[in-house]
Amino acid sequence: MRKFVLYIVLLTLVIGGCGGKGVEVVAVPPVDVQPPPTPPITSDPSATLPTPADASEGLLPTPTLAGAADSVEQTNPTAATEGAAQQPPPPPTATADPAIVAQYTLSAAPGVPEDLIVAAQTLVANNRQLFQWVEDDATADVRLTVNDGTPLANWIYVVAAPFATVADDTTWPAVTSGWTTGESELGRLHVDPATSAALTAVWGPGGAQVVAEDFIGVVWAARPSWIIIPFEHLRPEWKVIGLDGRSPLTHDFSPDGYPLSLPMTVTGQPQAVNEFVARWNGPATNRDPAKLTRVAMSGVTALVRATAAQMEINGILWPGEEVAPVFQSADIAHISNEVSFAADCPYPDAYGGTTFCSRDPYFDLIKHLGIDVIELTGNHLNDYGREPLSRTIDMYEAAGMKWFGGGRNLADASRPAVFEHNGNRIAFVGCNPVGPANDWALVDAAGSRPCDDDLLAQIAQLRAEGYVVIATLQYNEHYVYYAPPDQQAAFSRLAAAGASAVSGSQAHHAQGFAFENGTFIHYGPGNLFFDQMDMSGTRQTFVDTYVIYDGRILDVELWTGLIEKWARPRLMTGEERIDLLQTVFQASGW
Repeated sequence: MRKFVLYIVLLTLVIGGCGGKGVEVVAVPPVDVQPPPTPPITSDPSATLPTPADASEGLLPTPTLAGAADSVEQTNPTAATEGAAQQPPPPPTATADPAIVAQYTLSAAPGVPEDLIVAAQTLVANNRQLFQWVEDDATADVRLTVNDGTPLANWIYVVAAPFATVADDTTWPAVTSGWTTGESELGRLHVDPATSAALTAVWGPGGAQVVAEDFIGVVWAARPSWIIIPFEHLRPEWKVIGLDGRSPLTHDFSPDGYPLSLPMTVTGQPQAVNEFVARWNGPATNRDPAKLTRVAMSGVTALVRATAAQMEINGILWPGEEVAPVFQSADIAHISNEVSFAADCPYPDAYGGTTFCSRDPYFDLIKHLGIDVIELTGNHLNDYGREPLSRTIDMYEAAGMKWFGGGRNLADASRPAVFEHNGNRIAFVGCNPVGPANDWALVDAAGSRPCDDDLLAQIAQLRAEGYVVIATLQYNEHYVYYAPPDQQAAFSRLAAAGASAVSGSQAHHAQGFAFENGTFIHYGPGNLFFDQMDMSGTRQTFVDTYVIYDGRILDVELWTGLIEKWARPRLMTGEERIDLLQTVFQASGW
């Protein structure tokens, strides 16, 4: 019994802590708990970062998108110091469970646009329990098709030809006949493989030549030639040919009844198709009017001498009567006004010299045209001193117009004129390389922007920021249709810097074109409003409309006019237009 009582007492002391006195704690060896195994992070000690390209050697290469599955080198992060807290491993990446078997297979027929295929594959990635993508499987449960099944999208195609094509329009019977025979009045028909498959699904087999590689080069070499391509595949090297007077490049275009609006469809097992359509959020079309911007670009304006005298006789707005709709229908309209408005400008002398000013009332013509941006690279801006130019810029600013290529001082002259319209970012820059010296802006005085390497760097920077850059050059005046080698070299520098388009604002004589790595170059649109009536080339004029879509120039339309009575460009006749286009295309080496 005493033993039992003693046992109880000892047990009570252990549980109670011996009357509250401290208990010696025995250290327990740590347990070695290992984290889950992860792939080691390694680095190549010999690897170095690539050196950025020298801006003076041209544009940086456009980055390409690589698949996430591609092998990627990783650099080793700085090692943690001893005793630093260990970071938790990154969360696991979600991957498809191979045990999951999709209910339906999904594929695409030949001719289905790539944008729809990508959208369908994204849908598959987000619904793996329902769908599995299979390539070229005609027996798939769900199949994207052309003109066969439930409507999914309408895809706009266009008739086009090499830019150096004189014809402007064709007819629907000519297109269908051309598909059957492979020929039309436009020449030999060419299509890429995807377009061939799409058109075959709608029209049946045709006689077009299918070109799988170097599409632009092959079609240009085969001139006279024409193509049918999806709207989004247009680029400046192509000229859109109107189809019975309709063009998808204009704001008033409607796809209703347009014969080259092809139905993209989906077909297959009914329940599978229903599940697919219920989850579909891909594009409904390849032409979104909310992404379209039209920029009207013109040549020399000088409201002086005989041009001004005719305005006094016939009315201030008279010179613009036929050309006005081109500017007024543009989203951004440009002119290069080479002469400042002076408060003391005298009544015009039709036979006067070359010291120029314009009277204030003539500004009504510019406002009537709906001009949005004024180029100030001209040689005659300061003929009456620098104060009239500053005053003129005040007039532009009060009218809500922007300006570039010149300014109230050198800093102002060097700023781009920037616009944002329908999601497109557009920047205008320009300079005057030939002077005269009193025309150039100073640190504290108005004038045109002199040319230097800063312009090239500015173009590259604007391009990198996502702008469509329109660059102009007030170059030496050449009264010829072709561009001499020195002019070609100067314009090429702006193209190489990243300009999307380069235009010669110096040209009193219409000049030819070029393409360099996708850049559209027009060496000289010619006079717009000026009194040089002594040569055909000084009377012939272009207004170039850049059609910009989704951040790039898609196409360039050419309005051609002939100046009459020293002041007024009128629309050319068909014969006059053919003569001019053939002349400038030949001068361009085409």
